[in-house]
Amino acid sequence: MKLMNKALAIGSAGILIVLVVFLALSAAAPALSSTLSSLLAAASTPPPGDPIPLKPLTGVTSLTATAQITVNGLINGKPVQGDLNADLATNNQGKSQAKVTGGLLGEIAAQVGGSLVGLFTPSSVDIYKMPEGSYIVVNSLFPVCVKPKASGDTQALDDMSPQNLMSMLTSSDVARGKFVGDETLNGAPVKHYVINGKAFLAAAKKSSNPKLKAFGDALWSADDADLYVDAKSGYPVAFHGSYSGAYQPLKFEGDFEVQIALTGVNTNPAINLPASCSKPITP
Repeated sequence: MKLMNKALAIGSAGILIVLVVFLALSAAAPALSSTLSSLLAAASTPPPGDPIPLKPLTGVTSLTATAQITVNGLINGKPVQGDLNADLATNNQGKSQAKVTGGLLGEIAAQVGGSLVGLFTPSSVDIYKMPEGSYIVVNSLFPVCVKPKASGDTQALDDMSPQNLMSMLTSSDVARGKFVGDETLNGAPVKHYVINGKAFLAAAKKSSNPKLKAFGDALWSADDADLYVDAKSGYPVAFHGSYSGAYQPLKFEGDFEVQIALTGVNTNPAINLPASCSKPITP
């Protein structure tokens, strides 16, 4: 009888312990679930890598550069596939010229210069930024120079300029990655880095730079990007990245690639308005 009572006491104590543990785990379940979710989320974002040593282009007084954006998706809901190319030159007199060409030029002509520019089917568009204001030269059968009333009329292509794109995509918030090696690019020694796409996307969404944050928030995914830094000057000279998502300057959704190359730094090129801008059209 004593043995049976002892066994019952041990059994009851065991049941009580199991019940207490169950209740404790049930109470902690939300916290454990939250912690587990946080751990899984952290595991899905790879480490950003080491900071990439480079000089920002904000210290450059003049430059020449090219950019190409290749897309496959929708612009304003219309299926498109093609590219947009921009050749940029800036100097230390506060002047710049961007020549824009490519299959997508007709799609964004009206976005650049309003309804008046949209009436033309341009082979190229030149955007001049001068101390006295902006000018848009539409090159079709004959050049037409338009002087927008508002500086915001050229904002879409300003955002796609090689200098602005390179500055945004290599800002300190996202310029972290893996060193691949010392290479040669266009005859010049460069350092090749790879920026992890997932880490870039996570950092861009948290960036204090409003344009970079907006760029990251609009993306669905980002592939690994290649960045080349000049071995002597430390300036970023080439970038190639692929993305999926929305790109507001083009009013685009889909897959797109960005390629940027700096062809000259502090060369101070001469920039002058063409004869067609002696009497520009003002919308």
